[in-house]
Amino acid sequence: MKKNCLLLTLLALSFAFMGCDECSDTGDAGVTPPVRFSIVDTKGNNLVDTAQSYYSVDSIRLFDLEAKESIVLDKYYVEAAGGYVFSADFQRNIRGKSSLKLQLNNLDSDTLDVWYRQTDNKCFIIYEYTRFQYNGKDLQKSPVTSSVLIVKEN
Repeated sequence: MKKNCLLLTLLALSFAFMGCDECSDTGDAGVTPPVRFSIVDTKGNNLVDTAQSYYSVDSIRLFDLEAKESIVLDKYYVEAAGGYVFSADFQRNIRGKSSLKLQLNNLDSDTLDVWYRQTDNKCFIIYEYTRFQYNGKDLQKSPVTSSVLIVKEN
């Protein structure tokens, strides 16, 4: 009888652990943030604002050149930035680099290259951005918004 109870207990425990998913509680897991950027002139003035924008907020588009798809841009007016800040998420690849086409209007488009490092975890993958280039030039981040500053020389 003791043997049967012991076997039933071990069997019950094995089923209990089989149903246990170590990744089910990833609520606090790190999430790869979207790329955030502002379009500014050489003096740091935002070129996409609400008054007399150099570029219309609705004309800005972003395309993934490898996946050949349009990327959804979220746009936020940030007073401290003096205009709009854009954020976008895109597909990442094993090479650690994605090339994106930034279309500012019908006549003006440029290349935004993003490098990232992949961190594998048992339950999820996180990407950390390591470098940004716009038309082959390294980009800096805004000290105010931490968004990447795309400098347009007009």
